[in-house]
Amino acid sequence: MTDSVYSSKVKISDCNSYDKEKIRLILKEHFKYIGVTSELIRDKKIVIKPNLVTASAPSSASTTHPSVIEAVYEELRELGANDVIIAESPGGPYNVPCLKRIYRATGISEMSEVCGLPLNLDCSFRKMSFSEGRKLKEFDIITPIAEADIIFNICKLKTHSLTGLSCAIKNLFGVIPGTLKFEMHAAYPNLDSFSEMLVDLNLTLMERKKIISVCDAIVSMEGNGPTNGTPVNTGLILTSDNAFFMDIAAEKLAGIQGETKYLDIGAERLGISRICSDELAIADRPNGLLRPDSKSGAFLKSLQNIFGGRISRFFEPKPKISVRCIGCGKCVESCPQKTITLEMKKGKKIAKIKYGNCIRCYCCQELCPHGAVDTSKNFILRSIH
Repeated sequence: MTDSVYSSKVKISDCNSYDKEKIRLILKEHFKYIGVTSELIRDKKIVIKPNLVTASAPSSASTTHPSVIEAVYEELRELGANDVIIAESPGGPYNVPCLKRIYRATGISEMSEVCGLPLNLDCSFRKMSFSEGRKLKEFDIITPIAEADIIFNICKLKTHSLTGLSCAIKNLFGVIPGTLKFEMHAAYPNLDSFSEMLVDLNLTLMERKKIISVCDAIVSMEGNGPTNGTPVNTGLILTSDNAFFMDIAAEKLAGIQGETKYLDIGAERLGISRICSDELAIADRPNGLLRPDSKSGAFLKSLQNIFGGRISRFFEPKPKISVRCIGCGKCVESCPQKTITLEMKKGKKIAKIKYGNCIRCYCCQELCPHGAVDTSKNFILRSIH
């Protein structure tokens, strides 16, 4: 794929390596195209918000690669930015030890030391209201984001067991502090309500902040993302001044066009088109990215409105603890419904899910550091697929 454009909002370029200088050249053109200028950023408080969902090495493809972040930072400095910080609220507790561990594991600390990019260690948060919210009219937002003038949303292209897609829109869920994210899952336990809340959150931020999204799709993740999928070379960088347009293009690139609920909702609320240009495709992967095991395509979608969705619920894949479980308890901590416990079995601790309260949010799968949560499909679905 050569450089291409989706509408006037998304610039897409080939990039087959994490060579920082090559990434900078691409970003220089992308920034120029979407209007990231010295006049825009001079004297502004800027936050770089990556995807650092878990303490994983860059090679896992679950987090934004440090080279992309460094390239963004150096371009901003060249344009005259003088107040830039990197900030994220990963999965789990939002405290200084957790942040330091995440920064270190993901290669951010090392990158920060080399280029002098400050790392946020302020674990406070602020209230931010949104009168147009349909599900939620007030959010708790981490302080650096709440105080920023401009957010550089440096996301990762991944499939996602709950939302189907993780890119610019889903990455901004990381501005919710720590374990409050689990409370959001509990408050909005199905995909429709969670997606509506996610759109409320993004519109809240868009109302107050300038948001520039850069997607690291050089190596993406397919399958059981956002943390337990498989890295796959997709060789792309995307840049946009509208997170919804970026994700519409990313959904097309992933081969799941029209399947992402939060984009249906966002397109309706913003009055934008859900149709993406046909020339957008991952050239050497004609079928896009492999879906998560939790997604069963058109069959489940066709059942969503039957008997109030109860039939669809019966067929939904569910998380399943595998023999790889070592009883660390991370899934117990991360379960919004508190439906996972540790039990002794054959002389060792192992996690057990009580499915009566399970909401299929897949937080346990997302945050398990040992990849010990699989997805179990209904036996009828297995026979169909």
